[in-house]
Amino acid sequence: MSKELKAMEAKQYDDEIDLYELIEILVRHKWSIVLTTILCTLLSLGAALYVRSKTPNYLIKSILIQQDTYGLKGVNKINVDTVLLQDKNIEKILEIEPIKKEYLKNTPEEMQNMASERKFLQELITISKNEKNNEEISIKTEIIVNESSSRDIINRYIDILREQDNLADVIAKEKKLKSDSLEKSKIEIENIQNEILDIFKKDSDLRALKPEEKMNYIAAKYPELNLRKSEQEKYYNTYVNELIRLDSLNDKVDIIKETTDVYFLKGQSKAKVILAVGIVMGLFLGVMVAFLKEFIDGYKRRYKK
Repeated sequence: MSKELKAMEAKQYDDEIDLYELIEILVRHKWSIVLTTILCTLLSLGAALYVRSKTPNYLIKSILIQQDTYGLKGVNKINVDTVLLQDKNIEKILEIEPIKKEYLKNTPEEMQNMASERKFLQELITISKNEKNNEEISIKTEIIVNESSSRDIINRYIDILREQDNLADVIAKEKKLKSDSLEKSKIEIENIQNEILDIFKKDSDLRALKPEEKMNYIAAKYPELNLRKSEQEKYYNTYVNELIRLDSLNDKVDIIKETTDVYFLKGQSKAKVILAVGIVMGLFLGVMVAFLKEFIDGYKRRYKK
């Protein structure tokens, strides 16, 4: 029985992996591991440099759109999401010559139309809103030619947004209407005052009354005239207050405020990840090559015997 146990123990030890033997194999084939690792590292370095060269860079500008109708009719709503849906805006942006040339260069002639122009700009320009404040807008454009032309894209986009802003025109139009109405009300009040003066001249009963009693007398004896006077004075005060309010809105006409200058943003590439993976794969393959060579050498030795 003891002999059988010893035989089983010996077999068990033969099946176990000897760590020192593995280390000897790796040391024996160290140059294969080194060369394989270097080769994979060089290949991954080339791939990383290629990916890095193709990684886009961007220009970004932030703006603040604080819009309110202020109770006025006809004020346009500034919508940054619909700019590229309008053909006229596509044409305005593609008036930037280097961008137009880049579009023509990368788009087959048979596919050059408004739809492809829109798609080209939609891939080029990204609009994002601050999650905490929807009034804060970021305009980002990929640099495909140079920074100057990309800066022109952002500025052209903001100009298009400003063209949507008609608050100043609406205020001017409202002021004209209110001023005309105020002038008519003023003329009507003057006419009423002239009528009252005629009453003072013609009505002898007014002579015996005290000054503070005369207006009460006229209000009682001529109610329609007094009603007209009250209405026109009310209109007059309303128009005056409205004009004061419209004048105060002039400070708020600049709805679009540029909160930052145009700044550069480097695109995030996966070059470092590719290089790191290449080195790890190189080590792994190197170890596999070492074991493969050891297996082949062992097979040859057994074959010779």
